[in-house]
Amino acid sequence: MSDSPKKELSRQEKLSRSLADSLYVKQEWEGRNIDPLLQAVVHNTNIHESNEHEITLTVGGNLISGILISGNAFMDLWANDFSAVFTKENGVADLVRDQFLNWKTDSDELLGDPMPPQFVHLRAAEIYSTNGRPILAGGSLWRGKLTGVDGFNLGRLVFNQ
Repeated sequence: MSDSPKKELSRQEKLSRSLADSLYVKQEWEGRNIDPLLQAVVHNTNIHESNEHEITLTVGGNLISGILISGNAFMDLWANDFSAVFTKENGVADLVRDQFLNWKTDSDELLGDPMPPQFVHLRAAEIYSTNGRPILAGGSLWRGKLTGVDGFNLGRLVFNQ
């Protein structure tokens, strides 16, 4: 072993090494794109499934307006809707439905989960184009990455004809 002191890395060298680590980049830089207030609202809704909110999101210049629901509620609705197009024969529809239901998370796990939510889930979601009219009137299920949300407000947009 050498008794010589270790050379202290410069700030630029430390940053360069950190940026070479893809996990560091994902957590420390891309994670900063998420509004912590919106992330807390989503987390609260995931834990308390009956706690739904009308919300409007700005995503890439589009407005998406709907009802914020938990990830588990989304998976229930998604599994039912998606499996409905499969045949009931031989239990195929049930098999497909069960595959999606396996994505659900126990709410007790969410309480102690150190990973904050990464996705937002809406039902009755309407995407508004630049002409002010919804692309799909009546809405649908919608899932998006929290990193893609530019802004949000509570309440829904209402299209008047």
